[in-house]
Amino acid sequence: MWNYIVGYLIIKVDGLSLEKFINLAVNNGIFLWGIKRSGYTSMTACISIGGFKRLKGIVRKVRCRVRIVDKRGLPFLLLGLRRRKMLLVGLLAFLIILYGLSSFIWTVEVEGNAKVPEEKLLDVLAKYGIKPGAFKKGLDISAIENRLIIDVPDIWWASIQLKGTKAIVKVVEAVQPPPMVDKNIPCNIVASKDGIIYEMVVLEGRPMVKEGDTVKKGQLLVSGVIEDPETKTTRLVHAMAQVTARTWYEGQAVCYLDKGLTRRTGRKVVHRFIDIGRWVVEYQKEDIPFKHYEMEEKRVPFFGEGRFFPVTMVVREYYEVEMLPASASLQQLKEIAQRKAEEDVNKKIPSNTKIVDKRVKYDMIEGKGVKATVYVEVLEDIALEQKITVE
Repeated sequence: MWNYIVGYLIIKVDGLSLEKFINLAVNNGIFLWGIKRSGYTSMTACISIGGFKRLKGIVRKVRCRVRIVDKRGLPFLLLGLRRRKMLLVGLLAFLIILYGLSSFIWTVEVEGNAKVPEEKLLDVLAKYGIKPGAFKKGLDISAIENRLIIDVPDIWWASIQLKGTKAIVKVVEAVQPPPMVDKNIPCNIVASKDGIIYEMVVLEGRPMVKEGDTVKKGQLLVSGVIEDPETKTTRLVHAMAQVTARTWYEGQAVCYLDKGLTRRTGRKVVHRFIDIGRWVVEYQKEDIPFKHYEMEEKRVPFFGEGRFFPVTMVVREYYEVEMLPASASLQQLKEIAQRKAEEDVNKKIPSNTKIVDKRVKYDMIEGKGVKATVYVEVLEDIALEQKITVE
């Protein structure tokens, strides 16, 4: 980058002592880079403008011929533009406008919210200055993050990053604790679902099962009724325990043969357009040489969802696909069915679990397709507090 700013030259050196030329240049503090030998007696290299001026003595010593092949860098670019004053003026005006526009926020993106509506977060952010069209300078990002957490109780962490004209807001939603029974109220602990007891840590109460036992949903695990064998008295306590059990989840999916299967070959063609309201300007378009393809479209607003400047860049990617014959697509069919079954089972598994085993079973549906069933074994806490009703 520095060489481009100050400018540099590409030179060609012809002679019988190229190695001696390089050694003398290095010994005199002249830096050469990008050296490429084009023959036994010739090579090309990159050199700074100042370094080129200091080559005269070295050239006389080694009896080489040096000539400039190309001039590169900002100084030469500006020199070429000097004769085209209007183009230079337009370029400077464009850079000034671009710099001015980059001082504003044009797009606000929110990440990490699942339950809190995005509109709610955007309204709060706009209240404190994070909105399309807002001037970036002077925004107290740390204070806005704190205000966002205070104003939206369902958020317990927030981060705001300004990248160019985009404000990226990342949030982590607060996990609501399960409803708890007052410790002064006696309760039992029952199983929230079927499983096999893996580990029990009882803090209060009388355990009714042990590790390795199979339990059903609603079965009593830890009793809050404690009987003293000596006094024959009974007291009620608030049972407390962590009961980890092995539980199972199942996901299913079916892929049909009659829908046909395709596979991407890796080749793609990209078309780019600029959408300006009623007009669409094509600035990168080529023929699609594929017989079968899949198209994905992305729309990237330049200045925040068209609220101020309705200019959008449209990118369409065309991926070549090949049709798989029925005889060769069985494995592909199974892979697709398995992936969909895994997506199905992942929706059912709670977040606070640990997966310990996964199995896949395939069933052929004669003349139709493949059915995949994914069985997932997890470790999770199945302890559920239940009030003791005293009559």
